[in-house]
Amino acid sequence: MGLTGKIALVTGGSKGIGAATAIKLAMGGASVIISYKNDKKSAEQILKEANKYSSKNIIVKTDITNDNKVKEMFETIKNKFGKLDILINGGGIFYPSDTPTNLDVYANNFNVNFLSQIRVTKYALDLMKTGRIINISSIHGRLGHGGPRAMGYASLEAALESYTKNLARALAPKILVNAIAPGRTLTPRWGKLTEKEKKDYGAGQLINRFVEPGEVAHAIIFLLENDAMCGEILTIDGGMSLKTLG
Repeated sequence: MGLTGKIALVTGGSKGIGAATAIKLAMGGASVIISYKNDKKSAEQILKEANKYSSKNIIVKTDITNDNKVKEMFETIKNKFGKLDILINGGGIFYPSDTPTNLDVYANNFNVNFLSQIRVTKYALDLMKTGRIINISSIHGRLGHGGPRAMGYASLEAALESYTKNLARALAPKILVNAIAPGRTLTPRWGKLTEKEKKDYGAGQLINRFVEPGEVAHAIIFLLENDAMCGEILTIDGGMSLKTLG
């Protein structure tokens, strides 16, 4: 599928992987809806960059955990564009208090990292006759991966991957559904790291560095443009699954 003239929604589009993806979509000629929750300044910066490459790009403030807010976002999309061709489900979060017994973290992971992606997809499908859906998962979601400090996160990312495959079965061939499973990617989730911390965390991957958001975004574009990819979970983890999680 070519990107020129396509209408693309990127949730979590103001930072990290979402921001890099929004810019690459615009570079390919798509009109991009950049969804953000709180950081309007960052969203406006990404919009400014996207406008260098394509037209009709917009930012939309929403909370993907709130059904009414998501409905409002899609009303805006419907009124301005009348359709949607591409959905990038990029919204999500990692809770540092993730432990084997912290039920609140499990509930929050379910709501933010799984149910919200389903909610957004539900309303997106009302505007999609054909197109692509890409879910952003994590290498932690693979069976047997994760760890004691990421149990809730890993569990819900695994659920998202299962959802991706079954959604692909339901929607193909008109809408192709895939997912990306990144490893340690240098996004704002990590906060402000020292150079030593970057080196130490990067050493957990065979490439001995963080994956860059643009590298994940490049893989997303590959999935969008390849008409033979359907129901796949594409790993972009710098070898983390082999070195640290295997």
